[in-house]
Amino acid sequence: MGFNRNIYNTRYEIEQKSLPERFYETPKDVIASILEPGNNTFYKLFKILIERTGEEFPYKESDFYTKCFKFNDGTFGCFVTLPKPESVMLCAHIVYVFSPDLKTLMFFTVETDEFIGHANYRLCSISREGKHTVHGGCPMTASGIIGKVTEIYNSNH
Repeated sequence: MGFNRNIYNTRYEIEQKSLPERFYETPKDVIASILEPGNNTFYKLFKILIERTGEEFPYKESDFYTKCFKFNDGTFGCFVTLPKPESVMLCAHIVYVFSPDLKTLMFFTVETDEFIGHANYRLCSISREGKHTVHGGCPMTASGIIGKVTEIYNSNH
């Protein structure tokens, strides 16, 4: 798929603004929708919001995938795969981190940082206040990304 400004703007807004804001404002609702069995929350959300722009939805349901995991201290994480990014600052993955009591909430993105023939990816986090922090490059495997998120989580707790 080629570059489409409407889809880029919509994806950017969802990935960098809407998802982290909603997660920090209503974590119980977000977590419940992510964990609902058989529900592809992200596919449905992206489809609705992209189609609202008048664009044809270019992705398949199989482009979206969610896998949850648990840290040693009982904190949970949800690793979300999104459709391959078409341009810089779009996300390939998102990782939600939350404790059962919701006192710990962290939102990570794996996003493209430049295209020079191929994409480079970096791990970033977005704080409750909307601050975007770059944590550097990361391996592009689920286990490698989760490992890097775990290192950051462990260094903050």
